[in-house]
Amino acid sequence: MKVRSLLTAVEVRQMHTYLERRLEAVGIESRPEVVVRLLDLATNQDAQLIDFARIIKADSAISGRVLKLANSAIFAQRTPVTTLERACLILGLERLKSISLGFYLSRAATAKGVQEISRRVWGQSLLRACMASEAARLTAPNVVAEAFVVGLMMDAGIPLMCRLAGDQYQRFFDDDPAPGKLYRREFELLTFTHVDIITVLGRMWKLPELLARPLELHHTNPAENGKDDPPSRLHRIAYCTGAPVLSSWKEDEPSVVVEDVSAQKLLGIDDEQMGMLVSRSVREYQMLIEVFSGIALPLGDFESLMSCVQRSLSRAVDMSVEASLAKETGGDASKVVVCGQTVEIVREDDGAVIAFVSDSKGQRLASHRVSPGIDTPISICEALGIETTSRDDFSQLTERLRRFAA
Repeated sequence: MKVRSLLTAVEVRQMHTYLERRLEAVGIESRPEVVVRLLDLATNQDAQLIDFARIIKADSAISGRVLKLANSAIFAQRTPVTTLERACLILGLERLKSISLGFYLSRAATAKGVQEISRRVWGQSLLRACMASEAARLTAPNVVAEAFVVGLMMDAGIPLMCRLAGDQYQRFFDDDPAPGKLYRREFELLTFTHVDIITVLGRMWKLPELLARPLELHHTNPAENGKDDPPSRLHRIAYCTGAPVLSSWKEDEPSVVVEDVSAQKLLGIDDEQMGMLVSRSVREYQMLIEVFSGIALPLGDFESLMSCVQRSLSRAVDMSVEASLAKETGGDASKVVVCGQTVEIVREDDGAVIAFVSDSKGQRLASHRVSPGIDTPISICEALGIETTSRDDFSQLTERLRRFAA
């Protein structure tokens, strides 16, 4: 079978249909009943705390965890919290919505047969969720709860990759690469990626576009002139919080570092706000890890954890695809090398996206008006007259197309 980087748009759709059948076969719920009701409430502006409490009451597991959280020392209640209604009031609508929806989705997507890996990934994902919600609090305050769910679910496909892709993927994961590097290995060497799995899960669960799109694009570098609507803001948040290495305390050492591309720049926040984001994220994580006990494995030393998060977010974010692209094209990020030919993709002043093929001297030889989201690497190469009989790497061109489609 073809690797993911060589699939056409039609083949991607076929692969997603195949993945949906595989996920159903391993026992992933098509759409958990509780999640349906929570999603309906989450999109209802008139929903009240009592409405969420009624749904949560039907599940003893989450009810007990919510009560335990409300009784924790963090909230310093003078008398024990004994009713779910009072617990919901203490936690607040925003936190209640994010942790209850996140809990049900994560429980539904927990892969049986790879429990150790699954708990390890969910432990990291819970911290990413806390980072995402705090980033949203600073940059998109109307989607804080949604940011939490996006952060929690972005790596939900990794344990399932271990189930579906077998020993080869297990070796990828055991190497403990940076998230972006793991994704690129999947993209270049396997038929599908963990992003494809979360995309299919989103379709199976009928997640709203506000959640589904940032999940699908969380390893795609946001366009510099991107939109400023809630999905685009969540995309930037997902990209930044999905990049840090959280599996060890040593700093990642990418082969190429893209300077001045930090989370601060992408999110539009300053150093003081970044410090606030980190400290609040770790504090929230300390509080919530008990809610997700049994699903998420705690990351350990919270002081070291805070240092790790600060270092990872403040440095250049992991842009492995972009970095290698810049290396191969002399630093010009608008150019990619495909089948030995240099292809340049630019957005014109009128918004049109144009692909050019150039000779060794940089002279443009042919052009093609690109339709992002429709055109594929193969269709662009055919339009530009580039021979594609070999199995050269299309990943850079695909990544560039995803950016223009974002």
